Amino acid sequence: MTTQAYLIQCITNLHVGSGDASYGIVDKLVQRDTIFNYPTIHASSLKGSLREHFESVWGKTDQKTNLLFGKKTNNDNDTESGNLNFLNADLVALPVRCSHRQFALTFCPQNVEFVNEKAKMILDKELLKLPTETDKLFTKEEGLVDRIFLEDDDLQRVDYSTPFSDTVDINFTAFDQQYALVSDDKFRNYAENLPVIARNRLDEDKNLWYEEVVPHQTIFITYMVPKQGLLDDATFSEFEKELLEEPIQIGANSSVGYGLCKFHKIKFKNTKS
Repeated sequence: MTTQAYLIQCITNLHVGSGDASYGIVDKLVQRDTIFNYPTIHASSLKGSLREHFESVWGKTDQKTNLLFGKKTNNDNDTESGNLNFLNADLVALPVRCSHRQFALTFCPQNVEFVNEKAKMILDKELLKLPTETDKLFTKEEGLVDRIFLEDDDLQRVDYSTPFSDTVDINFTAFDQQYALVSDDKFRNYAENLPVIARNRLDEDKNLWYEEVVPHQTIFITYMVPKQGLLDDATFSEFEKELLEEPIQIGANSSVGYGLCKFHKIKFKNTKS
């Protein structure tokens, strides 16, 4: 059994809290990558959310749950590690408001290179294949006006081509109509200025706090690594079937609809993965 790669598609806004405050207007910040400062989902948060989901489906004492995630004591401390290793979920594409079709999922060359380099180290495969020339809107639609805006940035319309590498085999439609490629600086600006939402108490007409969110439609990528010889194929197959079946809640504020995410398995042509 080999390492598996998955895209995570945010169906609703996501808040996986960093535990930090900005000492300004924003009370609750999202988790960010320590190098790029892009939004991320730390491996521990991803594992915790998935464990909570599978405990609700299989039960807290189910053998499969313990085999995958590790056993716990009565006070919820881990007594031994599980046999499935989780990696951080890295940002792939951000939705940015666009003058055509409301938004465009947006890449930048630096992040495309990062995603590909990590995939090559883990899977010996590249996932994305985009040109280097930026400020382009790749779309299947003809007859668009010459000037298209992504926020306040000008884009040029170009003919559509898939952003995935030729070897990737995935049933994923989010990029099927259009996507954008912008400069690293513009993408960094989008990623650093995520939406901030006020949580308020209606009966007192009072804002309780402000929290940063990763906007719905954002795309992440993560990897799961079964421990060789310790996790059987049947258990992992059951896990993966449930993982891909229904949306899974990740992060905080599930009661107000945050954090619903859909997992999509990345396969490769001419392989058995």
